[in-house]
Amino acid sequence: MLSFFTGLLYTVEIITCLLLAGAVLLQKPKEGGLGGVIGGAGGDVFGADAGNVLVKATSILGGVFLVVTLLLACVTARSAADQSVMSGSSAAQEAPAAQDAPAGQDAPAQSGS
Repeated sequence: MLSFFTGLLYTVEIITCLLLAGAVLLQKPKEGGLGGVIGGAGGDVFGADAGNVLVKATSILGGVFLVVTLLLACVTARSAADQSVMSGSSAAQEAPAAQDAPAGQDAPAQSGS
């Protein structure tokens, strides 16, 4: 269930990122910028109030991007803590037993006559 939620959050994050980039690039620049490269008619294509709509869309998409990013950080940090070696898993209990012998020696040498 957690992997489905994480996958859904990643999908929303990517879609929001692409929409946010598009909204920023479609805005009419105050001084030159990408609007001049495209042809300078970006504001005229979408109507007279396109600037207000794009500013609102940018604000909303930025907020969604921030919330989804924070949720992803919390979910991935929690799943990483659950899989941590220090959390008391069986791998953490086996690790000290393997480190009893000094490095480079498989078994203590026995000297006998």
